[in-house]
Amino acid sequence: MKIAFVGNYQYNCGSSNALLGYVKAGKSLGHDIRVSEFGYIDKIIRQVVPVAERSWNPDILAIVYESYPFLSSQDLDEIRKNIPRSKILIIDPDCKYLEPCVLENDSNHQTPDSYEYWTKLYNSLSDKILQPTLDKITKGKVYKFIYYGIDTSNNFGDVKKDFDFLYVGNNWYRWNDIYNFVKSTSKIRKELKSVAVMGNYWNGDVMEGYEKATYSNPDFLKKNNVEIIKSAPYGKVESSMGKGLINPILVRPILNKLKLVTPRMFETFSADTVPVVPEYFAHAIELYGDTVKELVLSNEKILMILKDYKKYLDISRGIRNKLIDEHSYEVRLKELIKFV
Repeated sequence: MKIAFVGNYQYNCGSSNALLGYVKAGKSLGHDIRVSEFGYIDKIIRQVVPVAERSWNPDILAIVYESYPFLSSQDLDEIRKNIPRSKILIIDPDCKYLEPCVLENDSNHQTPDSYEYWTKLYNSLSDKILQPTLDKITKGKVYKFIYYGIDTSNNFGDVKKDFDFLYVGNNWYRWNDIYNFVKSTSKIRKELKSVAVMGNYWNGDVMEGYEKATYSNPDFLKKNNVEIIKSAPYGKVESSMGKGLINPILVRPILNKLKLVTPRMFETFSADTVPVVPEYFAHAIELYGDTVKELVLSNEKILMILKDYKKYLDISRGIRNKLIDEHSYEVRLKELIKFV
């Protein structure tokens, strides 16, 4: 089949790594997977992923909407004119098609008219809205589809460890997690020597219009000996994670409440590291199984991992094998095709 993904694809964003996973799976399964010119594609991704011109006629056009509406009125009119509704799938990672839901000042809708806007937009394009949730689906047109997966081609071996504790990812509603972690681990910093964050918006820069989502305090990080590193190269997220002995999986409050799945939930277990999950990540057991209880983040657990690293690396690799069986991008691609 011919499948085109439309999205706001910047090399340092999670969906861009998912895109690469689908391209690799397409090659393995004999499908032609491309990224569409209808969306935004940065120059780094263009060097790696095949690009579909606007005139290309795919069997599936998957539009991945994250955070804001990146397609212009002209783009939308052209898509509606040339691509049948039956071939268009909307991927809704932030659940914009659900009514407003709020947790800890975080919401799936940032403005009063947001829900009406997104509902009208989605309804104008497709009859199938796919959400990466483990929760029950209660709304018509909405289907459960995890979307993200684990890349089975990764085989990093032993990566040189530069950090005891490393978080790889942009600061998108993640500041409170890192702040609380730094404060809570102050008593064990003699044992937990090197700590770093890797990605955008940790150095005090913010995204215009999303200042709350990208707030950080670099002076606090510097004072507490937390190193800030630029984003991982495209396609190198997992190998970058491998530079840390321990990597946390942090979940934005509203995504946690809605039991949504994110790229990091798979990528961290794919890497040569020991993932740890915060206690608030309630649907971790549903995704990973009971074994993940051995990897719940705490000061005591960090010290145990550092003391007996091989034991916990073996635990994480066992979970990885489960994820490969159930959530590889080959599995994901086969599921996607069934929607048309």
